[in-house]
Amino acid sequence: MSKDDYLIVTDACSDIIPEYADKENILVVPMEVTMTDGAKFDATYDNANMDLEEFYDKIRNGDFASTAAISPQRYLDFFRPLLAQGHDILYNCFTSGMSSTYENALLARQILLEEFPDRRMFIVDSLGATGGMGYQTYIAALNRAKGMKLEDNAKWLEDTRLHLAYTWVVSDLMHLNRGGRLSKAAAIVGTTLQIKPVGDIDDNGKLVSIGNVRGRKASIHRLCKMLEESIDNPEDYPVLVCHCDCPEDAELLKKLILDSGKASDVVIGRTGPVVGTHLGPTGLTCFYFCTKRLTKI
Repeated sequence: MSKDDYLIVTDACSDIIPEYADKENILVVPMEVTMTDGAKFDATYDNANMDLEEFYDKIRNGDFASTAAISPQRYLDFFRPLLAQGHDILYNCFTSGMSSTYENALLARQILLEEFPDRRMFIVDSLGATGGMGYQTYIAALNRAKGMKLEDNAKWLEDTRLHLAYTWVVSDLMHLNRGGRLSKAAAIVGTTLQIKPVGDIDDNGKLVSIGNVRGRKASIHRLCKMLEESIDNPEDYPVLVCHCDCPEDAELLKKLILDSGKASDVVIGRTGPVVGTHLGPTGLTCFYFCTKRLTKI
C-alpha cells in the first residue's frame, strides 16, 4: 500500500521527531505562539521559526509564551487543499483535556466533508500531548506502511491512547505556576524545600501531578522506577525520552532505563514551545506503552 493512499497528520504540540515525520511523510499543523516580549511565531515540527535554544533562553530570562488553539479557519486552510487533491486523512490531535483544538478540528471536518463528500477524514482525540502523541503518530505511520487501512489505524490510535505513559518531572516549579498548573504558594514552598512534582497525563487528557520527591536526581530516578513498574512495551518499539533544554538529564534517564533491562532501545527527542513553556527548560518526559496510566507514585 502506498503511503499516499491516506495522509497521516498531527499538530505541532506532538513534538514529533523531525526525522520521523520526514521519513514517514507525516504532516504537521503549525500552532501559534505569542511571547511576552512581543515575539510571535508558528511552532512547527522542525522548529524552523524559533530555534529551541533561543526559545528556552527567553524562558530562562523571564519571558513566557502563550499558545492559541488551532482555529477552524487554519484547519480549513490546511486540510482543504489535501482533500481537493484526492487524499483521505487521519489526524491525531492535541488532547481535548487541555485545549479546544480538537473541538475546532471537528467543526472544520464537518464543513470540509460537505465540500468533499467522497473523501474520508478521521480525527482522533489523542488524550495526550508532546512526545507521546508524536510517538503514537509515528507508529500509526508505520502501521500505514505495513498496509493497515485508514479505519483500522484510527481505531488503533483510539485503542492505544490510554495505554501510553506520559510521565514527567520539572525542577523549576514557577513555570507550572505561570502556566496555571500549580498555585503560586505551592510553587514557592516546593522550590524552597526542593520538592519536585512527578506527573502523568490522566485518562481525561489533563496534565496532573501524581506525587512529589525531594531533589532533581531523585525525581529522575523515580521516572525510571515508574517505567520499571508499568512498562508493557512491544519489543520492537523504543522508549522515548524528551527534554525541554536539559540534555544531560535526558542522557541520565536513558542510561537508567537501559541499565534496568526493561528496554533495549531509548530514543531522545525534544519538547517544543507549546508544552515547553509550561514545563520550563528543566522539563523531562518519558513515553512508553503501559497497561494503565499511573495515578500515584
